[in-house]
Amino acid sequence: MPEIPTILVAEDRTDDVELLERMFKKAKVLNPLQVVDSVESAIWYFKGEGVYKDRKNYPFPILVLLDLHLSDGSGFEVLEWLQAHPTKSPLAVVVLTGSDVRAVRRSYALGAHSFLVKPLKFEDFENMISHMRGIRLTGSKTGRLVQTDPQSLLK
Repeated sequence: MPEIPTILVAEDRTDDVELLERMFKKAKVLNPLQVVDSVESAIWYFKGEGVYKDRKNYPFPILVLLDLHLSDGSGFEVLEWLQAHPTKSPLAVVVLTGSDVRAVRRSYALGAHSFLVKPLKFEDFENMISHMRGIRLTGSKTGRLVQTDPQSLLK
């Protein structure tokens, strides 16, 4: 049986991480979540360096949920790094932020596949996760995301 693809969450607010974890569980998305809280940690994760060098415990993700406001800088830095270092594996990046929606154009220009503003209400957060599950990322019978073409996020 193939390994279930990993989702990387780049978010420095523990309450947002806990909410995402609860919503993924409720939406029956079974993919393992890995969490980083900084630009530096995200880049180390992608490079498989430092504590992330063990790819068995820290597999390369298929999806990144990227907050634009991280503890040591901007999620735009992560997007810029990814743009400068194309991956061999399929990788979709969804920008999650509570910031001004004007960041949409810059996110897309730097390679983001989708942009979602963090909801303020719990119910809206739940709807957002359910919506993500339906964006050609899921195997409905398996309950896990199975992205093979990150561009399909835009279709």
